[in-house]
Amino acid sequence: MTSTIVPALKELKKFNKVNVVDVGAARASFLVELDQLIDLNNVYAIGIDPISHGIEDHYDKFYHACVDNVDNSRKQIFYKNISDDQASSLFSNNGEMIGEIDILNLNNIINDNIPNDTIHFIKIDAEGKDLHIVKSLSEDVLFRTKFIAIECPHNGARYDGEFTKNECIEYFESIGFDVFFCHDTDNGSGVSDVVFINSNNK
Repeated sequence: MTSTIVPALKELKKFNKVNVVDVGAARASFLVELDQLIDLNNVYAIGIDPISHGIEDHYDKFYHACVDNVDNSRKQIFYKNISDDQASSLFSNNGEMIGEIDILNLNNIINDNIPNDTIHFIKIDAEGKDLHIVKSLSEDVLFRTKFIAIECPHNGARYDGEFTKNECIEYFESIGFDVFFCHDTDNGSGVSDVVFINSNNK
């Protein structure tokens, strides 16, 4: 997702001191590219798994946890993708079970760190849980958010319970977000990177 969506975020240049929430942070390359493009204020990240990927120091605050559409924090089984640890997930998908991980509510993370200010950009790359996480966001958080980027499959779901690109677009439109940018990957993965813009407070 990193390289495909960064060019679409030039719109953020008009803002001073941009706040970013990176859900599913596996590499710091996204942050490095973003830092070269815009004037960052604070960047908060939620890791992809309980294992350290050595990128924690790049962020203002880093959570070794996952987020999902949950009301309260709890533990849940996490599955490691043996062939690509960047694609580990809360969905089993024939991955290796590596134990339990803390599951957090993204609203709580945002309200703890950005209680009143604008959230300029939320990037979600959560291996099938992207729209589940968006559905958990409160009206207040959504109203304060300018852009949200997600990854979703072009057509058929990769995981049981995952939403396709069309289903994601329909949901975002129902909460007042329009498609700002879409990149259908051509690497055989069958996924799209879609950036949505808040039409309520452009």
